[in-house]
This record gives sequence, C-alpha cells and structure tokens, in this order.
Amino acid sequence: MASLFQKFVALGHVPDDPDEEKLRKSSLLVVSGPFAIAGVVWGLLYYSRGLVVPGSIPFIYGMLSMGTIVYFSFTKKYQFFRNSQLFLILLLPFTLQISLGGFVPSSAVIYWAIIAPAGAMFFDSVRRSLYWFGAYLLLVIIAYLLNDIIPEYVNWDLPDNFVNALFLMNIIGVSTIVFSILFYFVGKITRLNSALEEQSEKLKEMDRVKSIFFANISHEFRTPLTLIIGLLSKQKSDPTTTDENRKNSVKMIRNAQRLMQLINQLLDLSKLESGEQKIQASRGDIVLFTKVISSQFESLAAGKNIKVLFNRQDLNDVSALQPIELHFDAEKLHKVLTNLISNAVKFTPEGGKIAIGVKSTQASATTEPEYAEITVSNTGDGIPEDKLNHIFDRFYQVDGSSNREYEGSGIGLALVKELIELHQGKVSVESNLGTTSFTVQLLLNDNYLREDEKADAGPIHADDVTSILSESNIPTISRPDTEGDEFAGEEPKPGNGERLEVLVVEDNHDLRSMIKDMLHEEYQVSEAVDGVDGLEKAETSIPDLIISDVMMPRMNGYDMCKGLKTNDKTNHIPVILLTAKASRENKIEGLETGADDYLIKPFDEEELLIRIRNLITVRENLQKKYKGESLMRPLEIKATSVQQKFLQELKEVIEANLDNDQFGVDELGREMAMSRSQVHRKLKAMTDQSATTFIRNYRLHRAADLLKQNAGNVTEIAFQVGFNSQTYFSSSFSELFNCTPTEYKQQLDVVKS
Repeated sequence: MASLFQKFVALGHVPDDPDEEKLRKSSLLVVSGPFAIAGVVWGLLYYSRGLVVPGSIPFIYGMLSMGTIVYFSFTKKYQFFRNSQLFLILLLPFTLQISLGGFVPSSAVIYWAIIAPAGAMFFDSVRRSLYWFGAYLLLVIIAYLLNDIIPEYVNWDLPDNFVNALFLMNIIGVSTIVFSILFYFVGKITRLNSALEEQSEKLKEMDRVKSIFFANISHEFRTPLTLIIGLLSKQKSDPTTTDENRKNSVKMIRNAQRLMQLINQLLDLSKLESGEQKIQASRGDIVLFTKVISSQFESLAAGKNIKVLFNRQDLNDVSALQPIELHFDAEKLHKVLTNLISNAVKFTPEGGKIAIGVKSTQASATTEPEYAEITVSNTGDGIPEDKLNHIFDRFYQVDGSSNREYEGSGIGLALVKELIELHQGKVSVESNLGTTSFTVQLLLNDNYLREDEKADAGPIHADDVTSILSESNIPTISRPDTEGDEFAGEEPKPGNGERLEVLVVEDNHDLRSMIKDMLHEEYQVSEAVDGVDGLEKAETSIPDLIISDVMMPRMNGYDMCKGLKTNDKTNHIPVILLTAKASRENKIEGLETGADDYLIKPFDEEELLIRIRNLITVRENLQKKYKGESLMRPLEIKATSVQQKFLQELKEVIEANLDNDQFGVDELGREMAMSRSQVHRKLKAMTDQSATTFIRNYRLHRAADLLKQNAGNVTEIAFQVGFNSQTYFSSSFSELFNCTPTEYKQQLDVVKS
C-alpha cells in the first residue's frame, strides 16, 4: 500500500526537478486525488436513488479530475494540471447548488471552494492566490443571488434526512481540511522555530569556540613574536653588529611589529565577541588627544608629499585650539584614530591631502551640543557606492582582486566600529569622486557609562598620551620605503659586464630588498615596484631573467607575464612568479600566462637560486643551438617558436639590406621597431652574440653560399654581401671559417672535381 501511494505522489516528477518543485507536485496530487474519488462516490450515491441529473454533476467532476491526473502523469505539464484542478475545485461547490436545491442547503458545500485560493498560495503564488480568492467571493455572491431562483426550476424533492446527512458530512469534511491545513502549517512553523533555535545555539557555541581559538592562537603567536622582536632589537643596538645586519634587523622588527598589530586586533575582536572587552573612560580634551595622535603620521605623510591639515590649519600650527572635553577610553580611541589616519595615508596618492577635524555637534539649533565629531578625510579614488555598506564588515576588502592597490586584512575598520559602539557612539563613511570621509561621533555626556566603566585616574592631559601609547603595545609608525636606508650599502656594481641582469618585480619593499640581497653576489639586480613598472623596465633594459610577485597594484604578475610573452622585445626572457597562492589552479593559471617557473611563498633562498640557474642553463643551451651554423644560414629556418620567428624576421630584414654596407645595428633596430640596446640584449640573450657580430656572420654565411654557387669572384661577392673592404672581408671570413675566401673556393673546386 505504501509503495502504491509513493508511486502515485511521484507521477508528475521529472528527474531534474528541485526538491521544492517535487513537493508541490506531490501535494497537489494528494489534494486532488481524494476530491476526485469523493466526486465519483457522491455521484454514485445520487444514482442509487435514481437522481441521474444531480448525480452527474459530482460524477463528471470526479471523472474530469481523474482525467487531468492521468494526463499529468504522461505529459508532466504541471501548470495545466495545477490550474485545471484549482478551477474544478472552485467551480464544483457552486454547481452542487443544483444538486442540493439552493444556496442555503448547499452552504456547507460552498465552503469547500475556499480550498482553491488557499491551495493557490502553495501550488501557485501568493499574488495569484488573491485572484483566486476574488473569484471565490464573486461566485459566493452569485450563488446567493440565485438562491430564490433555483427552487422554482429545480426541485428534486430530496428527503430531509438525506440533505441533513450530506450537510453534516460537508461540515465535517470542511472542518477536517481546515484543521489539517492549520495543523500542518503550525506544526511546520513550530518545527522550523525549534530548528532555528537549535541552529542559533550551535552558532553561538561555534562563535564561542572560535573566539577561544582566536584568543589562544593569538596568545601563542605573541609569545614567540615578543622574543623575536626583543632579540632583534638587541642585535640592532649592539655596536658590533654590521651595517648590513643592522639594516636587516630594522626590516625584521618592522614586519614583526606589523604582525603583532594584526594579532592584537584579532585579540580585540575576540574579546569584543565574548563580551570581555570593557571600556575604562577618563575625562579629557578630545581635540588635543586627536592632534597628538595625528602628529604621529606627519613623517609618514611627508614621505608621500601629502599635506595634513588639522581643523583647517597646518598640523604644526601651535595656535590655541578650542578644547572639547568628554569621557573616553584613551587606549581604545587611539586604536580607532590610528586605523582611520593610517588608512587615509595609505590610500591617499602622492601629493594628495588629508584633513582631520574635531568639533561639537547638536541635534538642533536650540539644543545643547550632543556629540563630539571627529572627521578624517582624504583625497583619492574613493570607495564605490555599492561597497560602502560592507566597509565595516569583518575581513571585507573593497578591492579583493589580485592587482589591488594596497595590502590589508579587513580587520581594522571592523575593530573601529566595535570600539566606537562600546562608547555608545557612531561611525559612518561617505565617499564621492575624489574624497573619502570617515566620521566618528562620541557622546559629550557620560550618562551612558556605568560606574565600573569610569577609570579612577584623573583627566587625560597631553603629557599622558605618550605613556598611554607605550602601554598599548602599538608599534611605531614608520615608512617602509625609507626606514633603514641609513644602513644601506652601495648598489652592487655591474662589474665587467659579464654578470647577468635579474629584474625583481615586487610591491613589498622589504621582500624586494631581501630578494635583491639574495642575488646581488651573482647577478646584477634591478627593481620594479609593480607590474606596470616591471613591464616598462623589462622593455627598456631587456634583463636576462625576471622574478615577479603575483598580487601587485596597477598590474598583477599574471598580466605582466602575459604582456612580456606577447612582446617581441621581451618574449625570450624567462619569468619566475612568486605567490602565496598555493593551489593547483593558481599554479596552472600562472603557467598558462607563459611563466617559466612558479615558486610558493615562503620560499627557500637556495631553491630560488637553483631555479634561476636552471632557467639560465636552459637559455644557454638554446644559445648554443641558435649559435650553430644551421641557424645562421639565410632563410632556411621555419618559425616553430616565438624566438625562431623573431630570428626569421631579423634575417629577412638583413637579407633585404645585404648589399648595403651602411646597414648596421641602428638601422636594424629601426626596422625591428626596437632600440639599439634592445636588439643587442635580445640577440645576446638568444644567441650569445652581439648584434654587430650577428649581422657580420650572416653576411659571411651568405658569402659562403655565393662562393659555392660560383656567383662571382671574391671581390664581387664581398661587395654583394655588404663589405666595402676586401681586406676586412678576408680577415673576417678567415676568423669564422678558418680559411680565406680564396682557399674556401679552391676547396669547393677540389670537392667538385
């Protein structure tokens, strides 16, 4: 029985139907099936009493309903089946008036029709169920108006006990259906609420476990970091430390402090989630406090030629400022201001402007000031409008692409929002073309503070700010591009020209400097700060190898590599991509752009050097191949690779100017749309020959071919291949073929005879 029922409810299912669609189809079959059977049974009851006409109404309904079910089982046309069933269920009760002799006797039957609009909510849509309900009300009114007319034309003289029995059955049926529907939906809502509560408890438990995990792992990170920073600081201060080691110590301390700051922010977020983060507010001048913190960023801003204004005055202006006093937690507000101002410096382009302001605001002109308002504005590209609503979300980054302009973790602004809300304050952001402004509002009164949230210490003064900052364990703010330069040694000299040039493309100054230090003993190293800069420098200097990061501003490593490999000037240069993305898909993406190798961060110095040597060895093998005599023979090589295609074009240009004794490297560069140095470096990299040597040897190979063909005497052939001095032609020919042109011709004559 159960299997038959399962087959019945699955009659209209299609394999690709989603579960929700299958449920609708099965539910409609469950509703329409009993109605169809009830109609047939009702008709048979009438027939048993000899009432053929009134019995035909429910019987025909039952047969039509069964017919649509069978049709649906074959065609799977759900929309037709749904609409036909709802129409039949809606119309049947009103036609049954004729069977029962009017509106009043059939009133209980009419209630059955409400199932049509109610069912439309589930089987169709809520909006269209309103149309079905309107049709139901209209038919009820029509039935009422026809109540007095029907008995005049239709009178089946039904026994009272028969009518009353049908009336009772209809009331029981309608009540059962209504109760069943309510029971089903109320039960479902109850189960859903129970499931939501259970899920909510699980999420709370997951949040609690996550917070504990973040707290524990952050503490585990802080311990070794503290040790690392301490030992590095000691090494930096040691007078016996060399300048090179002291410079490296400065870089390592700066990056360790940055990592410590990120860990501290994660700890703060963890405490906020668990409710452990409390404020300890003291009364102080918020204007003076903000200005002192802003002054920290003066040198950092000056390094980018950024002008910083405070309350529309120069940051160094010593004129008196109107104080605004309120209660605030100095340590937490310092974290807020540090995040906002450091972001402003980071995202302001060179030569831009940052405006920091503090003022009191009020709800209306007639009320006392209510808030102290701190505004941090900066010029720049701005934030897209569709991203503003997410700017304070945890781990959200406005630009998540691989070529985003700036690094970031997406923690800082989320922490800003949480810390300001601890003060019962508000933080907001506005951004339009060229300007971005963050606004913090803090209550001037202290009514929101509990007694345990007020610090016992006295008011905050300017002299207290330094001690507050040192107690907060917040790393010193400095400019990575300049710090440590005092310890920098001289640039490694190119030497005698034998050292190969490696171009390092990396936006992180410290990592770029570290790679340079790894390579400078073996190679001449040049640097580029992003993909655009790298592409320009590669085209200009034609390095022997390029090492590039993937995620960089303006142009990422993938796009730069693609640009290099599609440019005739640079397509021969081996490229190694460095990235923190370790997945197989990322590696494939890098190799598809033409990269020759792919190295995952963090990488080992020895592994990097081995990979560089391997690529250079491969290139040297290609040089030997290209340097061979077969490659130098005029117009005999098919363009089976990008490099060979370039050489083929090069030889076609030389061939066209073969008899021009004034045709040299400059003219060749113009024909190839390259500079003299670009042609020279590319040919040197591919064939280990200078451009001058390549042209001369090509002429000499053509002269040898002409001698074989007996195309003239030695003097004539020398002029044909662009030599205007027979002496220079003979000496050059002897150097390449170990015999003079005359001897070469005599050897050919001997072979022929």
